[in-house]
Amino acid sequence: MIELNKKELKEIKGGADITGTIINAFINGIEKIIEAGKLCGSAIRRIVEGGLCNLE
Repeated sequence: MIELNKKELKEIKGGADITGTIINAFINGIEKIIEAGKLCGSAIRRIVEGGLCNLE
């Protein structure tokens, strides 16, 4: 293993890149939240309008 001096250690960069995987995970999370909102809105509308099916 190579030891680095102080000058070389100060020149090391990295660790802050946004990758495609992170962006994809963020977009998938947003899509899930939107879908949950649509489902809740539809359920509320059906309850208010009396459009529920009987369970008999």
